[in-house]
Amino acid sequence: MEDIRRFLHTLYGLFEKETRIRGILGCFLGGLFLNIVIELMDRQSLSAVFVLLESHPLAFLENVLILTFSLSLCLFSKRRCFFGILIGTVWLGLGIANLYVLSYRVSPLSAIDFAILQLDWSFIGIYMSVPAFILLIIAVVLLLAGLVILFKKCPKSPVHRLFNAAVSVILLCACIVIPYLPTSLGFGENTYTDVIRLTENYGFAYTFTRSLVDTGIDRPEDYSARRVRAIAAEVLRTKDKAPEDVPNIIFLQLESFFDVNRLKDVTFSENPVPYFEELKETCPSGYFTAPSVGAGTANTEFEVITQMNVHDFGTGEYPYKTILQETPCESIAYDLKKLGLASHVIHNNTATFYDRNIVFPKLGFDSFTTLEYMNHVETNEIGWAKDKILTKEIVRALSETEERDLIYTISVQPHGAYPEESETADIKVLSGIEDPALRGQMEYYATQIHEVDEFLRTLTDVLTTWEEPTVLVLYGDHMPSLEISRDMLDLSAGGLFETEYVIWSNCGVGGADKNVKAYQLSSRVLELLDINVGTLTKFHQLNPWRGAYETKLRTLQYDMLYGDRVVYHGEQPFEETDMRFGTRDITVNTAYVRNDMLMVRGKNFTPYSVIYVDGNAKETTFLSEYAVTCAADDIEKGDRVTVRQVAEDGTELSEAVADPYGD
Repeated sequence: MEDIRRFLHTLYGLFEKETRIRGILGCFLGGLFLNIVIELMDRQSLSAVFVLLESHPLAFLENVLILTFSLSLCLFSKRRCFFGILIGTVWLGLGIANLYVLSYRVSPLSAIDFAILQLDWSFIGIYMSVPAFILLIIAVVLLLAGLVILFKKCPKSPVHRLFNAAVSVILLCACIVIPYLPTSLGFGENTYTDVIRLTENYGFAYTFTRSLVDTGIDRPEDYSARRVRAIAAEVLRTKDKAPEDVPNIIFLQLESFFDVNRLKDVTFSENPVPYFEELKETCPSGYFTAPSVGAGTANTEFEVITQMNVHDFGTGEYPYKTILQETPCESIAYDLKKLGLASHVIHNNTATFYDRNIVFPKLGFDSFTTLEYMNHVETNEIGWAKDKILTKEIVRALSETEERDLIYTISVQPHGAYPEESETADIKVLSGIEDPALRGQMEYYATQIHEVDEFLRTLTDVLTTWEEPTVLVLYGDHMPSLEISRDMLDLSAGGLFETEYVIWSNCGVGGADKNVKAYQLSSRVLELLDINVGTLTKFHQLNPWRGAYETKLRTLQYDMLYGDRVVYHGEQPFEETDMRFGTRDITVNTAYVRNDMLMVRGKNFTPYSVIYVDGNAKETTFLSEYAVTCAADDIEKGDRVTVRQVAEDGTELSEAVADPYGD
């Protein structure tokens, strides 16, 4: 009895102090306030916030409780006022960042964006003006100064650790349990991993928090070796199949490209994409469902290369930034190696964006040619490399090997952020867009894709006369980051997630038009070529016409990347390739001092070539693809001279070694 009495006395003591109740009530009211403000910034309409409250009351409560839980952590400090304001400031900062992100794309902010962000001056310069960046720096400095003053001035409060711990545990449990309550209570269908739909239906705080902890593919409930063997037996019972003369296969992923003629009631001074429309009429084509809108190039890329469904992964996840950092994955590059195809990637942007320099060896590619290995690159008004450079690089990749080639090409020219006023926009919007800012952005975008359209014509003209049979697969990776609503589109011509694809060839490849999802495109192409090689190629070619297609795909993906690899007999059959950068090696022939300058001569230098002397980088001047130079200060006879290709973020990609220079 004495123990019970002590327990009841302790329990009573938890609530006897008014200050304790005020503390947690303050956290709850703070969470409510933060949620309203953050949702207002996300939805940009107070009525839309109340729609969320009315239609999904439990989801609204979930967001409030997540914010309340985070604020409750301040109760463990004597300076609860300071830490409460600090936590609230972090959440408000995330809300402001989300608002800024939504001004450039459709997808809301998620945790993975911080892993993708690359803080180099060129990146910042594209998405933020210099005055805006200066104001941001000033705001951050003032905020930090204010926090320092607050820390020194704020009063100290007593800490009731047992009570606070109990409250925090209750809040945390509620945050975990609420998403699993029945649909009838207003929080169902939360299986979405698409941050757009998830944020729209269930709020920013919930979606962002989920993106922090939700990665990978959850183990399927029916996962077992027996289940995988049953699927594998169905899929892999057919033998590898391919024609004797396999053609070159070129995938051309067009950044933010779609046919603007799909816009209702919008007319232009000229058709921005006449050649693309001609290709659609004369070649196998169809609608291409991308996994995202306005951003997410790497996930479209992942789906096409691996034939996996990215929506089976975590909320807003980029597998490039998670599982593929460490684990090789079956891909069309690995599969087509069985048929003797060399594999290349070409991208007229930096090698390190989305960690492609790390990921592509794990996808089986032999070489990777990036902006750091290109010369004579023209840029558009906002600094992105023009796509016409890709014709030369594709031809070079085809020419450098004796075998047939798989070439995965990633363009960049029509990338945002789109200026509201453009000095180079030759194509004008004549009607259909009243907002001056959107009209200016559309004119700039239309001009960019018109240049891409001309690049497509040049490329196919070159490939038409190529001596080897060649197939070109081109598609838009996602819709552009413009304020295009569903109401502006002719939905009979696809929605916000649909771009289009075309399969062109110089060897008469034909076939009926067919709509595909991104992870089905490769199997569609290979099917038209009478190629049936690879686990998921066989699966997609067989199973769209059978039941439980998506469920079986999810099970296979889990087994291949996270499970017991039953489909591979318990082994990891794929080894990371020793991928080279560029299709032509950068070489150093001589290095010598003349007129107090170190002159380095060789081949295939670019503006990204940097001279290193005994491992120390020198300020390098690019003279030509045959010569680079730097000041000869502190250089002595016998020093080790190298030339390295350095990405914009400072990553060293490759190195060419010179003999010690002579007199």
